[in-house]
Amino acid sequence: MHHAMDGALFRDLLVNLPRHPIQYVYAYYAKYPAVSLPHWPPLFSLIQGVFFLIFGLSPWVSRLAILCFALMGAYFWYRIAERLGPRHRAFLSAVLLVCLPFILIFERVTMLEIPALATTLGAIYYWLKFVETQRRRDLVLLAGFVTAAFLVSQLAIVLPFIIVFDILLERRFALLRRFDVWLALVMSAAVVLPWYYLAFYTVRYWVARITGGDSFVFLSNSQSYFYYVRALYHQLGVPLFCLSCAGIAIALLKWSRAHRFLLTWIVAGYLCFLLIGEKDSRHTMQWIPPLIYLAVVALETLLVSRKLAVVGSSVLALVFAVNAFRSERPIVGGASEVAQFVLSQPESDVVYAQGPLAADFIFYVRKFDPLRTHLVAQEKQIVVSGLGFKPQEVLHSTQEIVNFFETWGIRYAVIEDKDDVAHLDSMRQLLRSDRFEFVRSFPIYTNQPQFAGDHLCVYRFRGELHRTNDTVYIPMLSLTHNIPVNLSRLAGRPWPN
Repeated sequence: MHHAMDGALFRDLLVNLPRHPIQYVYAYYAKYPAVSLPHWPPLFSLIQGVFFLIFGLSPWVSRLAILCFALMGAYFWYRIAERLGPRHRAFLSAVLLVCLPFILIFERVTMLEIPALATTLGAIYYWLKFVETQRRRDLVLLAGFVTAAFLVSQLAIVLPFIIVFDILLERRFALLRRFDVWLALVMSAAVVLPWYYLAFYTVRYWVARITGGDSFVFLSNSQSYFYYVRALYHQLGVPLFCLSCAGIAIALLKWSRAHRFLLTWIVAGYLCFLLIGEKDSRHTMQWIPPLIYLAVVALETLLVSRKLAVVGSSVLALVFAVNAFRSERPIVGGASEVAQFVLSQPESDVVYAQGPLAADFIFYVRKFDPLRTHLVAQEKQIVVSGLGFKPQEVLHSTQEIVNFFETWGIRYAVIEDKDDVAHLDSMRQLLRSDRFEFVRSFPIYTNQPQFAGDHLCVYRFRGELHRTNDTVYIPMLSLTHNIPVNLSRLAGRPWPN
């Protein structure tokens, strides 16, 4: 829901067209502290904002944007695979790609992996087309997709590795003597680098994500070299993983141009993310397509007969497709009902939210509050944590928390009954005291085991409210400064004002 809130931000930016967009974004975060810019690049959020503008604010609209990227990724992978081998293999590998359980999960939720994969595949397709045709039109499209990929996700870092490795292996040094190639590179960098400079300047943990926080000490750990191999074993499953390994061996033996490029892609992806300190199993998605293709190559080679090979590959693809249609998407619901209830209560213009589903609650507060009269405060006003930082207590006693509720004018608190946010014992102690009264509990309906049986609980603060007219601050660990908030401007009346 953090990505969904980024889309809501861009939707409102497009509607309001503020004169001072940076100040607008800070104020928006103060009202809806689930916005995550500039932690992630802005292009998908902008596209999602357009979807919200056309179809309305809703999680299904957000997933519709992801679906469009998934279809785009399937199209570009088919066009890539079509250039590397027969069309039936391209089609069947595309079916396997979109129906692979690991990838299917991300096709059904709002995250950046599928948009990143789709734009990466688009860039690779136009790279292959450009080196074949040498046409300037393909170069422009290549530069456009590379730029888009970097503005969708940092995972696009794999593209320079793939392109440089391909130039070196295929000795395409003549391309480096072309003025238009360097012009395209400079223009792409001119669009991309300002955003990354802003992110590096404002988000303090970025360098630690790259270096591992210990100046690449992780490279001396042997486990780092097997992390992605183990991840692929679980993501592909035993049959596809074994077939992929066999496909790699076949590609090394045959060593055709198509096989060389697929192996280059796999090696580039592995080395790229090996050299980045932040290890995440989702990064393998950037080089799963060539592994699936080589798995189909291995299956066809083992079955020898062309007809038998087509039948065998088709059966494998059909099994994955049937399982894909039968599987459920991840569901975690209930925050919508809580937001509607709380917003209908008097003195609810500032609400406190705590727990893993706080971002869901914030999204629905924005959805059901078209005039944007409400503001949500989160547990970071009490304890700041997350993103690998050591938790820091902002308020150290129950009395300080009471003062926080009084001076911010907070009447209602929305708490997940099994929240595991660390260092919030003082807040939990207050909820059990006579300072708060329990109002209502809302069940979380879900098919995810970590939320099974959980509830979102609404509490009412019994104390008197004396909202301050002074500037208050939202503590930030990830940014270089805290965010100032003027409550009289952001809560209790339509915004922007």
